[in-house]
Amino acid sequence: MNKSYFNRKLMNRWLFIIPILLLVCFSFSISVYAQSAGQTEFKKNIQLINPHPAFSLKLQLGLERGDSTSYVPGERMVLSFESTKDAYVTIYQYDSEGRVKIIFPNQSNPHEFVRGEHLYQVEELLLPLDSGFGPGYIQGFATARPLLMVRDNRYPDILTQEFPVISFKLGDFTISLRNLFSQQPSENWVSSNILEYQVVRPHYVSERVGRVMAISFPRGAEVYLDHEYQGVSPKRIEDIQTGQHLLEFVMPGYEIWSKTITISRNRTTQAEANLVPVEAYGEISLTCEQPNALVFVDGKEYGKTPPKGTLVIRDIKEGYHELTVMKPGSQNYRTWTQTVKVLGGETLPIYVSLSKSNY
Repeated sequence: MNKSYFNRKLMNRWLFIIPILLLVCFSFSISVYAQSAGQTEFKKNIQLINPHPAFSLKLQLGLERGDSTSYVPGERMVLSFESTKDAYVTIYQYDSEGRVKIIFPNQSNPHEFVRGEHLYQVEELLLPLDSGFGPGYIQGFATARPLLMVRDNRYPDILTQEFPVISFKLGDFTISLRNLFSQQPSENWVSSNILEYQVVRPHYVSERVGRVMAISFPRGAEVYLDHEYQGVSPKRIEDIQTGQHLLEFVMPGYEIWSKTITISRNRTTQAEANLVPVEAYGEISLTCEQPNALVFVDGKEYGKTPPKGTLVIRDIKEGYHELTVMKPGSQNYRTWTQTVKVLGGETLPIYVSLSKSNY
């Protein structure tokens, strides 16, 4: 009797639990479906299709990552694109919060004109640290004549920023594009395939680590953390123990940048360095067939030419300078003037022949 009672009680519990489990599974399925359906609907809303295109534009994301399209905030993305004929290309990035960015043309590639059947890359595209988690999209348009950038009265001012946000309302932006392309002949424009990627939360192997996103201007500087080489800027360094660390940027022709940074648990620290050019100096070795000619650099007198040999002018700052040689008190010789380029650590040889004047 006790056993029978126990079995009935157990059966009643399962009859109570099973419907709850089924409801949870059903709700999860509905949520996944709704999310998937929402993303599909989103792509439909932003997709502009030319039914009779005369050429094509193809985008590809992540050549160095294989098929992976998941990124964390601060991560570098590599975008490649190719048009089948010469065209004017504009590429936009849409994030999960409805912001629209221009990612091509950009500061590194300010011209929208591209050659047909040439592969181009946008290599310095970084996901901002404040990127919302979720799907993002990239879409491009190619036109037979300048259209999209000319249409924006902020061009070329918008290219003073790196990948600027041009709209915070994706819906209005898409409607504007539809209206624009509806007035164009089909042979004059084409839209690309739409690339989709996911912005995901960073994964940490330990609760006592963080990361740093190291960016230098100009880019390409070597990055060192605690005197250990990490790669080239922009560089994301993972799994750094919390606490203080020494970050350094090293680049030829620029002063070494160093700073102590603090790494916090499960956070990304962004470090940006504006590198300062190192002042370099060279010299000019000047030979002239006329002795006692006055020598000027940028209007400043540096001496006279010797009867024999050369006049060496030292400590000339690297760059372009105006070099002038003239024979004082004589109307028989022309004044010689030329713009010369001095390189740091090098000697620039110059030979001057003061031709006689006809006067």
